[in-house]
Amino acid sequence: MGFGLIFIVIIIAVDFLISIWDAYAGGYSLGMMKKNGDQSKFRKVSAYAAVGLGLVGATYVIAIVLGVMAYYLAYIPLSTLKFILSFDFIFLGILIIGFGFIITVQSIIIAAKRRNIWSILIALYNSFAVAFDIYIYVISFRESVSVIKGTGRRSQGNGLIIILIAALLAALIVHSAYKHGYKKALGTEPQKRQSGMRGTGMVEGRG
Repeated sequence: MGFGLIFIVIIIAVDFLISIWDAYAGGYSLGMMKKNGDQSKFRKVSAYAAVGLGLVGATYVIAIVLGVMAYYLAYIPLSTLKFILSFDFIFLGILIIGFGFIITVQSIIIAAKRRNIWSILIALYNSFAVAFDIYIYVISFRESVSVIKGTGRRSQGNGLIIILIAALLAALIVHSAYKHGYKKALGTEPQKRQSGMRGTGMVEGRG
């Protein structure tokens, strides 16, 4: 296994773990808000955005893994794999950017209030991650659209089936992480004031 392939595997694994953590943190934040009677709409939107980011991110990763496995096992041709990667990038990528932007705004607000090293580092990391994601999305958009348009209907259909399977698997995993975080929060001591989702240490970001 070459160094480049090892690096890609590590990036995919890290993205998957971040997705699960986002779902857990979103559930934890919603649980704490319920326990403390916090009615902040923005914090609730940010928490749901974290869960959404976890779902989309996990689907993104699982679709890639399933697609590569199916290709190497000769179940699908290269054209189908390219369609999966391009569809992943175009349609799931924009959702990742959208959810990530909401979470980044939340992290910046919390950093401005707390003014400690950890919250500032999280806000800076999230800002960099979103900016990097947008940059990659913009420069690769045209090529990915071209791949999707140039793929035959049969290959597109097979690719969409794999992506749907990935979404179902991701939903099961993310729901479990979300429920675990939610129940964990309800089992903790209530706080007089909940500062927001970033109190869970959630970090948004995609490699």
